[in-house]
Amino acid sequence: MSAGLSLREAGVADMPLLERHAEVAALRAMVDAARTGDGRLVAIEGPAGIGKTRLLAEVRALAAEAGLNVHAARAGELEHEFAFGVVRQLFEPLIATSSSEERARFLSGAAALAAPLFTNGAATVGGDSGGDVSFPILHGLYWLTANIAQQRSLLLAVDDLHWADPPSVRWLTYLARRLEGLPLLLVVATRPPAESPEASMLRELLVDASSVVVRPAALGSGAVAALINELLSAVPEERFVAAAQTASAGNPLFLRALVDAFARERLPPTAANVNRLLEKGPEAVSRGIAVRLAHMSESARSLLGAAAVLGDGAELGLAAALAELQPAEAADAATILVRSDLLRRENPVEFAHPIVRTAIHDGLGGGERLRLHRRAAELLFEEGARPEQAAGHLVFTLPASDPFVIGALRRAAEASLSQGAPETAIAYLRRALAESPTVLERAELLRKLGLAQLSSDPAKALPNLEEALGSIESHVDYAETAVVYGLALVWANRWKDGFEVMRGALARLGSEP
Repeated sequence: MSAGLSLREAGVADMPLLERHAEVAALRAMVDAARTGDGRLVAIEGPAGIGKTRLLAEVRALAAEAGLNVHAARAGELEHEFAFGVVRQLFEPLIATSSSEERARFLSGAAALAAPLFTNGAATVGGDSGGDVSFPILHGLYWLTANIAQQRSLLLAVDDLHWADPPSVRWLTYLARRLEGLPLLLVVATRPPAESPEASMLRELLVDASSVVVRPAALGSGAVAALINELLSAVPEERFVAAAQTASAGNPLFLRALVDAFARERLPPTAANVNRLLEKGPEAVSRGIAVRLAHMSESARSLLGAAAVLGDGAELGLAAALAELQPAEAADAATILVRSDLLRRENPVEFAHPIVRTAIHDGLGGGERLRLHRRAAELLFEEGARPEQAAGHLVFTLPASDPFVIGALRRAAEASLSQGAPETAIAYLRRALAESPTVLERAELLRKLGLAQLSSDPAKALPNLEEALGSIESHVDYAETAVVYGLALVWANRWKDGFEVMRGALARLGSEP
């Protein structure tokens, strides 16, 4: 049983591994250890393009050959606000395709606490009480993982962890501390923590004493020469190899882009042509993408822009709708994009590399990017997607007093709160408040913002709850908010003020007809 991309579909496993013998040997040993119940965290850490995804593909292949269940996920820069997005990628395919008996077995016992994450309805944990439901969710996910691993040894592989949503990183940290005795290997690929929006949480995960960190080194001259020979079908001269190694800093992705750009000159890799190689410069990746796009149809460019907005894993039909293309036209465009090495897979859409997606997304005109993100949110709501999936696009738009945006962000915040992701809810609510809501809408948003802040920083919740109280008309709503405000005051060591607020709320509630 395997979840996520197949390695053959992704195409990554076919890329050569150069100068990675030590890393592969270490990963193979970890796979063997997991089969005997010696759970471990392995982090493949390095800069963009150094080959982390290729090594992750290798460990997935090794694990599959060894008989492990393989579940994979890939975080995305534009999905950072989608609470538990990485967790859902890891487990949703299994939960969705299992029989009712299997699903009941996986979610039995304490694992049932995690069940709301895998439903698309109103099932939630904790309700709107303001209580911190993070621990029950984390605990439930741990037992879900343990239940799955007890059936057969398990590999969880997460790519681009530096872009993962905070709740998923928190859960991975929770899991990593409890791997001992589990037949489970957790392998993550990440850039250095300093490059992550969740740097402190990522560091906490990686510094665990039992974890193993693999840092792929830059390619040496032998590997550089071999790759140039493969790409140009010609043996390069020594000076050409040295220039390519210096210009690319031994980074496999940048080296490929540099040599691909040079290949268009149809010149041999000789010392005489070193300057022509160096003219391609460090921006070879972006320029290479621009050159490919310039020779493509309008439909291919439109589909690629829509796919960049939606992110990896989007269904081709959804990307076609966003690009305003007919299905057949979109299918033809997707085929062209795969053949051009911009996409790795047609349906669901997946980019050849995160750098490609980022370059396409950032290359969209500002107004077009805003329009596509808002339209993407509408399409996702129309399809019945989770509120958080749609709302993740709205954080890229500008405030415009839009009722749709306010409602979408509010629903997403409610879902995030109920699933133990208060920091995500806070981001949605702050963005909704920027839309200039009505007085009553603002009061409700402030109340929910205060609830979200209560579990992490009660002091920040105080002014929001106080302002909300000043605009609430219903005595019942006032009393409910006042109780939360009173508790926040108590937790801020303002006991007397807190009790006064709650007494006043009870007195006001007594006058409700």
